[in-house]
Amino acid sequence: MISATVSRRYRDTQHVRRGVRWDVWGALLSFLVLMASPLAAADGDGNEKEPPPEPRNIDLLTKDKVLLRATYYEGTEGKETVPVILLHMYKGKRSDYRDLALFLQSIGHAVLVPDLRGHGESTEIEGSKRPLKAARLPANQYPRMVEYDMEACKAFLVKENNKGKLNIEKLCVVGAEMGAEVAVNWAWLDWNWPPLAIGKQGQDVSGLVLISPQWAFKTLRINRALADENIRSKLSVYILVGGEDSKSLSNANRVYKAFKPHHPKPTKENASQRDLFYQVYGVSLQGTKLLGTGLGVGENIAKFIERRLVNQDTPWKKRESPLGQ
Repeated sequence: MISATVSRRYRDTQHVRRGVRWDVWGALLSFLVLMASPLAAADGDGNEKEPPPEPRNIDLLTKDKVLLRATYYEGTEGKETVPVILLHMYKGKRSDYRDLALFLQSIGHAVLVPDLRGHGESTEIEGSKRPLKAARLPANQYPRMVEYDMEACKAFLVKENNKGKLNIEKLCVVGAEMGAEVAVNWAWLDWNWPPLAIGKQGQDVSGLVLISPQWAFKTLRINRALADENIRSKLSVYILVGGEDSKSLSNANRVYKAFKPHHPKPTKENASQRDLFYQVYGVSLQGTKLLGTGLGVGENIAKFIERRLVNQDTPWKKRESPLGQ
């Protein structure tokens, strides 16, 4: 549960709140249900928990030898810990998520924040003297963010899972603009890994948070991913956008409408089971720039994770490597 003290601490880092508006009445009903429960204390006795471990910088080497720099915020709930991957925008960097990552860690989650290839400090290719730079990133590198960068992130989290420090099957991926493209496409890849004799390889992404999602970015497209029944119907999804930018709003509406027919309608009978949410904020800012505006975006993301991941009965399992490692 989210502690009231932590919630106040996060709000204190933000500016004065601005208004929020909704475009879809069904999303309004569902999100009101999402926000309805009061915030709880850190534990049953009302005591503060021990502070979480200090964030640590780590290196992840992809299969195509790109050295990814990332920051890992270790969780505190053992095998009940929800892992969260935060993906930045085009020309963004992992530090754009620092406040949100610290907040999510402070309420128990394990948070992994990479610099995707060509961004931030992830510019080195092993054995090459030519750095990857976002402004000049070749077209073929964007699909490799999905195929290689994300698999390197998951491999790290699987190792943490097998240490009993998190539950990989409660995985949530948060992506902003370009990061949302990567998140949806990787969820599609993850859900289509075939099972092995030793167990499943994928089907671990349970939640997606898409901040200002785009239908297409560079060589990335999400139409094929959204045509997959697993992605359309089996994941919990929270879409949010600044509504005062018409292009961003149009993209977010399109993504929402692709998910909407495949999720329960928000009636009184099933409102607590709602797993698709859409929120439009009355500002022009987009992507990670929405996080520091005092709109409560971080708290809303945390409440989505709590309802759709923390509170779901997903037993922990050790994951065997196909290579026997």
